[in-house]
Amino acid sequence: MERKTLTRRDLFRVGGGIAASGMLPLPSFAEGISAKPLAPGRLGRIDYSKAKAVPTICFGCTTHCGVVGWVENGRVRRIDGNPLDPNSKGNICSKAQGMISYTYYPERLLYPLRRVGKRGEGKWKRVPWDEALGEIAEKMRPLREAGTPEEFVFHYGRDKTKGYTKRFTNAFGTPNRLNRRSICSSNRRAPLMSFYGREFEWESQDFENTQYIVNFGGNPMEAYQGGLYMMHRIQHARVDKGARMVTFEVRPSATASVSDEYYPIMPGTDGAVAFAMIHVILKEGLENAEFWNRWANYPLDDLRGDVAEYTPEWAEEKSGVPADDIRRIAIEFAKAAPACCTMSNRGSAKHYNGVQSDRAIRTLDVLVGNVGKPGGFCLSSLRGWAGRYGQEGLPKLSQPGPKASDPMPWGLGEGFNEDAFRKLPEEVQERVNAFPEFWRKKYFGELATPSEYPLAWHWYQMRVGQLVYPYIKESRQKVSVYMSFTLGASYGYPEANLAREVLADEELIPFHVAVDISYSEQAALADIILPEATSLERWDHHSTNNYGLVPYTGVRQPLVKPLGQSRSIQDILRDLARRIGGGMEEYFAFDDMEGFYREWYQNLPISWEDFKQRGIWMDETREKDYELYERPLTEAELADTSVDSETGIITQKESGKAVGIVKDGKSIRGFDTPSRTIGVYDEIWPIAAKAVGLPLDDVNASPVAVYDTVPEHRDLPEDRYIFTTFKWNVHTQGRSAHWKYHSEIVHTNPVFMHPDTGAKLGLKEGDTIKLTVFRPKGHTYRSGEEGAMGAFENHVRFLKGVHPRVMACSHHVGHFEQGSVAKAENRKSAPEQGIDSESKAFKDADIPDKLWWSREKNGIGGGVHINDALPINPCPLTGGQNWYDNVCSIEKV
Repeated sequence: MERKTLTRRDLFRVGGGIAASGMLPLPSFAEGISAKPLAPGRLGRIDYSKAKAVPTICFGCTTHCGVVGWVENGRVRRIDGNPLDPNSKGNICSKAQGMISYTYYPERLLYPLRRVGKRGEGKWKRVPWDEALGEIAEKMRPLREAGTPEEFVFHYGRDKTKGYTKRFTNAFGTPNRLNRRSICSSNRRAPLMSFYGREFEWESQDFENTQYIVNFGGNPMEAYQGGLYMMHRIQHARVDKGARMVTFEVRPSATASVSDEYYPIMPGTDGAVAFAMIHVILKEGLENAEFWNRWANYPLDDLRGDVAEYTPEWAEEKSGVPADDIRRIAIEFAKAAPACCTMSNRGSAKHYNGVQSDRAIRTLDVLVGNVGKPGGFCLSSLRGWAGRYGQEGLPKLSQPGPKASDPMPWGLGEGFNEDAFRKLPEEVQERVNAFPEFWRKKYFGELATPSEYPLAWHWYQMRVGQLVYPYIKESRQKVSVYMSFTLGASYGYPEANLAREVLADEELIPFHVAVDISYSEQAALADIILPEATSLERWDHHSTNNYGLVPYTGVRQPLVKPLGQSRSIQDILRDLARRIGGGMEEYFAFDDMEGFYREWYQNLPISWEDFKQRGIWMDETREKDYELYERPLTEAELADTSVDSETGIITQKESGKAVGIVKDGKSIRGFDTPSRTIGVYDEIWPIAAKAVGLPLDDVNASPVAVYDTVPEHRDLPEDRYIFTTFKWNVHTQGRSAHWKYHSEIVHTNPVFMHPDTGAKLGLKEGDTIKLTVFRPKGHTYRSGEEGAMGAFENHVRFLKGVHPRVMACSHHVGHFEQGSVAKAENRKSAPEQGIDSESKAFKDADIPDKLWWSREKNGIGGGVHINDALPINPCPLTGGQNWYDNVCSIEKV
């Protein structure tokens, strides 16, 4: 019988069909496939008849697509998409191949290192793991024994272990497990949780079925969490179903370029356009009054009065968007309801007024009644896989041993909280006392729950990462041991120079342990460096919201063994906990990480081996998560509950937690807010403002969405401009500069400006300018200080479509560590220098001699580091960094 040869394209087409039928395509990925000629590269052609296909989860960015890695002769050769992933549907972007770049980067960290010179001097000695972990344990153990575990600070950049690192910090007893969420997403998460509840920190718009999208500063076609999932669905809706997309943005982004309409909006005025749209919808009688009256907790007539002055003409004056277009877009949007949705991201949210702008944008969806409807603004039923909503039929996850959510075992019960609270300055105690009592119990200290930013820890532990170093410098928290995990603060935080200053000071931070893959700017300021395994070499549990509106889960599994002596963070923390002892070891009573995750997933309806072979599991028979708020409560959920006769709120008697609401005589879920309705009106904002002394007339203190101009943008002088940053589609912020193929594509960061602005300033394409940034205004960190915050020099590129008052420059390049590719230098760098070259797992003929863009090769170089010049600027109450408010001046060099 003649045997048919399948191409890889045939394989994925067949695989997609098998996946839809519920059969298992992946185990036979490499069976019966003859070699398919590809570009040979340095390692030759891949022989698919011999290569092994292993599903895993991509870590090229935070979208985390399901992928399949091809392994040949013990080396990962190629990454493809996994057709079983319901979000990406087998599609991937270039970042997926970046996992190969950072796994086989010749200057990657492969061995534990201890510094032998001054901190930051770049002199290192290789040490055995036992010695490195033993030294760290000897520094940490006395902190627990002395009853001061909070002096250990764990600060991470991207932690996708789903609670594993929290298991370690809880077991040790420190509350200081710090993240970078304020740098990233807290300003847009807070409005979502205020409106819809803690369970809904992310939206999942039903783009596949929508007819109209209004996009305020989102960029899924280029750089967006979940962007790949959104990109294909949006284009499918636009091309195949005639959907329209309108984008408001300050520069012609990739998303703006494919939109049906693009408006270069004045930065920070998205809320003005949203309010004007609300005004028009109400004036035209296009609101969905039935939905609003049923679910919004704010009278419609009150909203009508609130927006009476927010006319399209008023919004045009603020934003520059023509009033007639605002009016038309509002009408088109409302008439498309409920198959319409908004989209927003950093463009709208990362401003002083960004939280309220996003609340206005959220109000638009409620007003037209598209929430949870087909084609509308939908909400994910999944938060961390074990999400509260829509769990019927989903297996519960387990963890071996104590859970990460267990009370901290080392004296961090209520007694510790109260003792720590009483040690706080009296004025801080007053602020916390003014806040709701249940949050006082969660108060742990200024690094974890800063008193000035109570809404950074009200719904969710979003922290205020950019203030960690100033607070340490001000001695708000004594630090004895500081551990950074894949954190790039010394390079990528605002005022990164301040982070470096604090990390270099051995009195402020006596001992710094860095866990990283590359020799980053952060690792360069450590005392001990521990080399971490890459995402192609480790295990992780994975879950995220599904834009197909059916929860799913996946597993990241190792494709190859860790190179050198690198170890996964799970192994590192397990072994460190055992050395510290004192009860910590009880939380890490397992040796095999595969066994740990096998037990985690023990309740899946398929076997562990099948799950590994698929990489993804989803119940395809499950109903989509439309209108979750209307779903009836189960008998189990109604057990031992009571109903408030006035509000209809259903509460658990024992815990006092609201679990649902009675509507039309039926017990249904509603939303996960205190009122079980949509929190258009939320008193937490003025309560929090009062607690920290923020004036109640500040835009962020209002219980309903309001508009006010960004303080430093008021009466902006003609010679001042607004400076904004952005991300490139082939890079992942500042974490991918050492991916050689990606850096070959984008390795510099010119300042983009409108050509008319350039002509006004007397500039030509390619001229060098000095861009000076000033301190922010308003109620924020060091606001109103006279003089410049910082400056940098860079070359100019003209780009039509940029707002004339905007200067735009990406922030991902200009590295001064992270190896030769990131630095664009044709020479090796520390800690590679002075370490036995025989230890290298492989050679790369391109690095470091063939970086054609390096200065040594007469190239343009590796770009300009701009983050030192950007001020720390937390939004009041939430603490999110106002990245896009910066005011600057321009001077030709």
